[in-house]
Amino acid sequence: MLNAIGKLVVRRKYTVLVIWCVVILTALPFFPRADEFLKPGGFSNESFPSVKAQKVLQERLELTTLNVELVFSHPEWSPFDPRFSGAVESAVAGLTEYDEISSVITHLDDPQRASAFSNTVHVSVGLTLELDESLEFLDTVTREVDPGPLELIITGGPALYRDISLASERDLRRGEMVAFPIATLVLLLVFGTLVAAVLPAAVGGAGVLVGLAIVFFLSQGIDMSVFALNIVSLLGIGIGIDYSLFYTSRFQEELQKGKSVEDAVLSAHSLAGRAILFSAVTSLIGLLSLIAFNVMMLRSVGIGAVAVIFAALLAALTLMPAILAILGARVNRIRIGPDWGKRRGFWEPLSNWVMKRPWLVLIPTSTVLVLLAVPALSLRLGTVEATILPDSVESRQGFDVLREEFGFALQTIIPVVYTFAEKDDTTTKADPFSQENLERAFDIGRALESLEGVSEVTSIVNLEPTFGPDQYELLYRHPESITDVAAARIVEETVRNGAILFLVHSDLHPFWPETRQLVSDIRALIPTDGELHVSGGASEITDIINALYGKFPYIIAVVLGVTYLSLMLLFRSVILPLKAVVLNVLSILASYGALVFVFQQGHFSGVLNFEAMGVIEATLPILLFAIIFGLSMDYEIFLLSRIAEAYERTGDNVASVAEGLQRSGLIITGAASILIVVAASFVLADVVVVKAIGLGLAIAVFVDVTLVRALVAPAIMRIAGPWNWWLPGWLDRILPEVKRID
Repeated sequence: MLNAIGKLVVRRKYTVLVIWCVVILTALPFFPRADEFLKPGGFSNESFPSVKAQKVLQERLELTTLNVELVFSHPEWSPFDPRFSGAVESAVAGLTEYDEISSVITHLDDPQRASAFSNTVHVSVGLTLELDESLEFLDTVTREVDPGPLELIITGGPALYRDISLASERDLRRGEMVAFPIATLVLLLVFGTLVAAVLPAAVGGAGVLVGLAIVFFLSQGIDMSVFALNIVSLLGIGIGIDYSLFYTSRFQEELQKGKSVEDAVLSAHSLAGRAILFSAVTSLIGLLSLIAFNVMMLRSVGIGAVAVIFAALLAALTLMPAILAILGARVNRIRIGPDWGKRRGFWEPLSNWVMKRPWLVLIPTSTVLVLLAVPALSLRLGTVEATILPDSVESRQGFDVLREEFGFALQTIIPVVYTFAEKDDTTTKADPFSQENLERAFDIGRALESLEGVSEVTSIVNLEPTFGPDQYELLYRHPESITDVAAARIVEETVRNGAILFLVHSDLHPFWPETRQLVSDIRALIPTDGELHVSGGASEITDIINALYGKFPYIIAVVLGVTYLSLMLLFRSVILPLKAVVLNVLSILASYGALVFVFQQGHFSGVLNFEAMGVIEATLPILLFAIIFGLSMDYEIFLLSRIAEAYERTGDNVASVAEGLQRSGLIITGAASILIVVAASFVLADVVVVKAIGLGLAIAVFVDVTLVRALVAPAIMRIAGPWNWWLPGWLDRILPEVKRID
């Protein structure tokens, strides 16, 4: 099949080139607009119990779950100075006229909104909108609020997500500006000629351009997260250039054997093309697994990655051979570096050394891999918050003020709604102050207080520790007699017909594993009548982790199994695919260890310019598994393809492994260097999640190429000897023949 496609492309090379030019010109206007229809967030799902609980809060208690926080300050005036208070009231006066705003709560309504440490207050503007709609309305709030003599910082959910989207876009542009020039320099070092170096970058870039244009159109019909764009671009650039690099290198090698241009293209298409095709398949196996998760961010990466990898594969197998057929030997023009192919180089002595001392190589390198993975044992899962942004961003600065001055995010508050009748039920059954309902609510309040990790519970039945249901029933016969401002506010805001709100306070961090256990303990409480609905950030991250990691082991098993079968078909071996899968898992675990060491524990946070999260964002291990598994398998396939070719020709296992390492070493190193450069360029990102993915991927690829492919894999193959190529006869007979696709 590949040979037939190669012949068609060579015969119609100018037609193929024209078609690609038309495709690129058509895609060009849409490439920079890839993020136009992407949505903020994407780390939750409508089916999660926490999301349903948020709707109960909105519908039954008329409480908003989305706020814009306005932080006002003055260098001299105190918060309750008439000048300060007057300026705040004047600034927010116009907001109440908008239907999109459900409430405006100032420090005059709630004195706790005035800082005890400085001349700072915060005003909560409750929105009736969903997150997507709130980003556009945020401009209205910004325009409407005039702080006058006060200093103003705008933060809160909408502002944070807006800044995350803008930072992600900046990160993408910065990454592309750094990645492409450095990747071209690496290609110059690999090939030594300007034409051969520019070609993979150009063809790979064309694939990325087309792939991101496809993302633009897909995102109009499918909900896709803005967080996916950087990851998809990173993959597209790295993989696109890698595929074109392998193709160009093989073409040059075939030319050096004295073949004609047409025969060299056809040989490259049949041999390198086969390896590229199977590499793409293994990458897609891992990335397609992301679509199985009910979280938009992961699903977006899966869909977007499939688009760019498909475009990169198509460019490598059609555009590249067409250009090479036209250029011919001119691909070696404008030499500005050494011709490594004619030099003995580093790889020949290394391969000979590994073949002579396989155990000496295998034991220490395997030990190093295990040690790199050890920090992963202490991995703690969490979710994103404002600290993923740099402190130069306004919304992050506002978050820091709220945290330092008012204790935001230092303590966990879990909203728990007890519903016991229909919303519009006006009977005694729905009266929250009836004796029967107060008794049930009282039991729930005491049960919540008794849970491990709970420091306090706020509700109409948790006002006074010495009160029982009878005392509360007596108190609420005459609610007008309540003189305490805080208690009156609780009665006013947390009770509606058929619903009572409990606010469960904990000194645990909202995203710690211990807090997730507290959420599970609350959900395990079953009231004698009615239902409990647990909302809040801690509840949401509990749902996210439960949804993701309930499926993850099964996804891993499917990906490993399908990959193993694919490699068995390609290499006609039982042992080689097993070795490849195990070594890929080791590379991934080493990457996990690096993530924990750097981003959870905070090492090098000053150098990399981020604040340690104390946890690893819950989607990162899954993303890195899907990405790294495919990329590592790419290099394994390119290495094993050359070894298999040599073994088929010579039948000598030791000589074949040495030759395969010599033939593929420089190219794999060049390809990996490009991917490391591209991934490392995203370490410059402002968004910590993008930074973590870039660093994790760069470390994994570096470990994979330096330790796994160059040392561990050849050493294992040397030790295994003829067993590398063992395939039971009965299995050989039933497996389809795909090794030759001529």
